[in-house]
Amino acid sequence: METYKTGAPGDVKMMRSFFARLSIVKKMVLGYFIIIFVPVIAFGFYHNNLLYRSMIEEFAGGKQQIIEQAYANLRIDLMQIASNYGLFQYNSNVIDYLNGTYRYNWEYVYSYQKYIKPLLSGILYGNDHIGGIRLYKLGERVFTAPEHIVGADAIPGDIRKELDRLPPGRGFWHCELSESGEWELVYYQNMYAERFSRKVGVFAVEVDPKLLNSFVKTLGNEGRSDVYLLTGDLKSSPPGAREDMVGKMLEKPSAFFFLDRKSLVVNHLTIEELGLRAAVVSKAEDIFASTARQRVWLFLLIAGLLLLLSGIYYMLAVSVTKRLSRLARHMRQVGVNNFRTLDNRNDQDEIGYLTYTYNSMLQRIDELVNNVQRSELLRKESAYKALQAQVKPHFLYNTLETIRMLAEANDDREVADIAYSFGQFMRYSLSGDHERFRLSDEVRNIENYMKIQKIRLGSRLEYSVSIETDIGQIPCPQFILQPLVENCIVHGLSTIRRKGAINIRISDHDTHVRVEIADNGAGMAEERLEEVRKLLNNRLGIREFSTQDSGHGLYNVSERVKTYYGEDSRLEVDSKPGEGTVFRLYLSKKGMNGHVESAGRG
Repeated sequence: METYKTGAPGDVKMMRSFFARLSIVKKMVLGYFIIIFVPVIAFGFYHNNLLYRSMIEEFAGGKQQIIEQAYANLRIDLMQIASNYGLFQYNSNVIDYLNGTYRYNWEYVYSYQKYIKPLLSGILYGNDHIGGIRLYKLGERVFTAPEHIVGADAIPGDIRKELDRLPPGRGFWHCELSESGEWELVYYQNMYAERFSRKVGVFAVEVDPKLLNSFVKTLGNEGRSDVYLLTGDLKSSPPGAREDMVGKMLEKPSAFFFLDRKSLVVNHLTIEELGLRAAVVSKAEDIFASTARQRVWLFLLIAGLLLLLSGIYYMLAVSVTKRLSRLARHMRQVGVNNFRTLDNRNDQDEIGYLTYTYNSMLQRIDELVNNVQRSELLRKESAYKALQAQVKPHFLYNTLETIRMLAEANDDREVADIAYSFGQFMRYSLSGDHERFRLSDEVRNIENYMKIQKIRLGSRLEYSVSIETDIGQIPCPQFILQPLVENCIVHGLSTIRRKGAINIRISDHDTHVRVEIADNGAGMAEERLEEVRKLLNNRLGIREFSTQDSGHGLYNVSERVKTYYGEDSRLEVDSKPGEGTVFRLYLSKKGMNGHVESAGRG
């Protein structure tokens, strides 16, 4: 049975063939629409929707904070109103009055006029939120003062029951909706005598309706939002309150929620002191009303701008691709025998700069090809001259040896010694890089150097060399000790009048071989010592450090030691003005092993 392959593979092949036939300009335009234009438009709509939801939730969260702040202010006002209870409870004249201490009515009248009435007047004038204060008396003998001190039978029955259940020191707020549609707020608390052992009356303070009206006005943002006050159990709803809103409030007892697909924002909270629930309903369209027209114009501007940029992009793409294709064709023609440059039209953009750089590269390659041939000829000539130069050091050695022999023949030991030491020093200095040296060779070289300096300075210079380990097999680069000894003589001993001394000590440690070179010269100032240490730790550049007569020697020794023995090796310096300077070289044994193995293979 024959089977036929159809479907995806054929479609992919057709798409590849279609894109292969497109010019680079059309590919760039098509790619612009697929990769930039369509995603930007889609992202714009998505971002707008996301921004819309974010602003709604941010508005709801901010509104909730405003409501909670307004509630906090209301709570403070209520606490201030309730705190007036203490002015009466802890006033002995008021308690004596309610306790029936006086026997005659004129005594009650006198106490009321002198003590109680001024207290009432002061509180009423001092707090605008208080509408009135009333004291309910329990004793029948207590004199009644109209509007302020009345009998307890005037208290409604349900309130009396609530008062009977209250413990000492606790009060409660009573809220009731009046016939005029305003909430009446009254705070009740029992008053006691004889250390709270017996009730003598009830303190009641009425709140001015303006307090709650001001709270509602703040929540409504001056009429921009609808505010509903409901009872705490949500069993009774004011006119205009939606049933679905009440149901949501039962589901979410705090924070905020949305209605009608987020077209309405409902913020609510519980006023625990009053046993009420406040709901604030805001329209989402009001939030964006001021920005709706600007958003429409913004969308139109983006669409027009994208169309304009598409046309400009197409023209620029044509201009770019033509010059790129021309450059690519020329690059294919470049070969070993063809370094002809591309004609440049002096374009000042990036492609013009690329063409200019490409031509410069071709010219440079042509020059390098010619230079390679010339370099090969110069290398052969240099090798020949280097072979000739090998004769000159032997002539110098022979001359110094002749001077030494003549000095010995004339019994002039100092001239013979200095000629011998200088000859050994020069032989070591002019040794080729192909020779491998040991630390013992370096020590022998500085001994020759110091013998020369000793003959020159005479009794002004003393030196000693102490070797506490076998240095005959320790690999060592040339001239890592001589610059340090020279530094001691030139910068340390040459500036003092007393006898100078240089002590060299080489010792073995666990991971390093330490070489210590110390002098008793002038030493370094603290600032200069700090600069030297920064230089050796690569925290200061050699150009910033070096002066006319110093800087390079110490830096070169430090870098050569690190390069030869590894980064574990280092050069340290200690110095005190007037006492001298100490150089310490730490040569890593780990770095030595590599050079020993390399020498063995050689």
